[in-house]
Amino acid sequence: DRIQDAEVYCIGVALASPGLRTLKDAWTAEEPEDRRKVHVPYDSEGHISLAYIRAEFKQQAQAFVQQHATALKDGRGLVVDHISYQDEQGQEHQLVLGGGGGGPGGGSSGSRAKGVPEGGVTLKDIDGSVLEGGGQILRMSGGYSALLGIPLRISKIRAGRSKPGLAAQHLESLRLVRDVSGGSLTDDCIGSCEVTLQPGPLAPGGFYADPGTAGSITLMIQASLPPLLFAGGASEANLKGGTDVSFSPPFDFCQRVLLPSLKRMGADCSVDCLRRGVFPQGGGHVRFTTPGLTEPLRPIDLSVQGKPSQIEAVLHVTSPLGADEQPALDAMLAQLRADLPGAEVRCVVENGASGKFWVDIVVKTTSGSLFHGGTEPKDLPGFGKSRGCKGKVGGKVGSIPDLCAVAAGEAAAAVQEHLDTGAAVDEHLADQLILPASLAAGTSYLLCGELSLHMRTAMYIAEQFLPGVKFKEERRGKLSLIEVQGVGHQPAGRDRSASAPVAVPRAPSALAAAALAAATAKAPSATAAAAPAAAAHSQADEDIINLVAGTLSKATSEMLRDFRNDMSELAGWVGAQVAVEAATDRLVVSGGQRQRADAQAELSKVLSWYFGPSYAR
Repeated sequence: DRIQDAEVYCIGVALASPGLRTLKDAWTAEEPEDRRKVHVPYDSEGHISLAYIRAEFKQQAQAFVQQHATALKDGRGLVVDHISYQDEQGQEHQLVLGGGGGGPGGGSSGSRAKGVPEGGVTLKDIDGSVLEGGGQILRMSGGYSALLGIPLRISKIRAGRSKPGLAAQHLESLRLVRDVSGGSLTDDCIGSCEVTLQPGPLAPGGFYADPGTAGSITLMIQASLPPLLFAGGASEANLKGGTDVSFSPPFDFCQRVLLPSLKRMGADCSVDCLRRGVFPQGGGHVRFTTPGLTEPLRPIDLSVQGKPSQIEAVLHVTSPLGADEQPALDAMLAQLRADLPGAEVRCVVENGASGKFWVDIVVKTTSGSLFHGGTEPKDLPGFGKSRGCKGKVGGKVGSIPDLCAVAAGEAAAAVQEHLDTGAAVDEHLADQLILPASLAAGTSYLLCGELSLHMRTAMYIAEQFLPGVKFKEERRGKLSLIEVQGVGHQPAGRDRSASAPVAVPRAPSALAAAALAAATAKAPSATAAAAPAAAAHSQADEDIINLVAGTLSKATSEMLRDFRNDMSELAGWVGAQVAVEAATDRLVVSGGQRQRADAQAELSKVLSWYFGPSYAR
């Protein structure tokens, strides 16, 4: 009704069902750009334009809508029980939503158009032997299945391993995902080579998992993280098993590298280690807390390595060192002066099986990149299999300080190996960021070294569940810049058409950053000169536009939806990003100076049209 002089009117819908959104993404992914824009004019997830009506038929169209308004729940929702489509041979099929067989159209529930996923109808079949062929396929597939509501069957589980099938840690990870999604598992037993997950509706709450072994707790976190984040509220999971075990990320990597990276994307999770668990005893206990997301994840830019700005080395011991503690720290510091100058060292006495020690080092760079290197837990002298003092330095048997210095050197070498590649993200973090990046609202950038098989597996699994996700690899000598265009997945309970994906500003190179700083110091901001009076203040890469109180915060949901879509369109035209902060009645325009200036010029017209000439405060 707010547009009175248009020649063409449109009837559209927004899809709330994860299965329908996935189906829509699969269809649009195979459409040419010009045809895709006809039916999906906005980038906002789930929006589809169904029909266009010429102006002379506006009254008839309005009468049609009013006639069928009773079919809408509260005037907003419509339940769709099936979708009909024609295959490439022109044969009609029905895709029954929520289960069931084929309808009168002649197709069975197993029939579907080329490239179209099941959308919550039939099982998503994943071959567990492809690429990496291990637990990563189970964890990622289970996470996507629970998150999107897509039933899942994984076959040939770990077929290439010496002991094929589910191990205790894999089984417990899948059971945790089942519990978070309120679903069911079949064939879930040790050694099973095929398992089926039927997810239910996500819901926040308290969860518990214990494989009864030293199975990795951090890998259980990796599996359950996606559904927990998008469950619609805060959750807590108490996890038992191993915190620092072979062939899995150690707890410090999870706490000091992975979670801070996710925090940059808007997921402020926390982990509290109540007890360390090592092989073979296990017995670790971690409390994992996730927030209730209210917005999609933000994209992350890890395209520039930067220079080391903070280096912290931690000596973990499960038995106090007494008089040996300070000499051990001094020995570590002496070792690190050569390997990682500027490092800080500290000792932490952990709750866990007595007589263990290990070292974790985390390096933070000027660009925000994080790198980890560490050693596995070993016996202190007099504990476990130790006989006297183990380890040698300079060909001589070492004391406790000598052992700690050796461990510090090993951890430092692992970190330095990552830094020497020039990459902005190491291979372990890179593959764990693929899933959140695929769900983010915008494009993430990951500058990696040689792509690992785990990384390629992560990208492959993401494409199986999210047809709308796009990956681009750009070779840079021995490095690869991976662009991940996420789908902007919304948390449970959110209006999924309410926000649109945006691009994250790219981090400039060191040379470009220096040139920009010099130019800024010499000349006034072009953006500031072009900005309307509404821009109350600007930062280096963003402008704030404060609107009259109540302009957005008191607007109807319909008006806000239209406004957000128009802001998304505007952002696409000018190459800037326009974030709508309705609660505070303001807009945040970010991007380069030229893009922000173009956005400001267009915004002055659009805002005047929406709210009149006195929109600013």
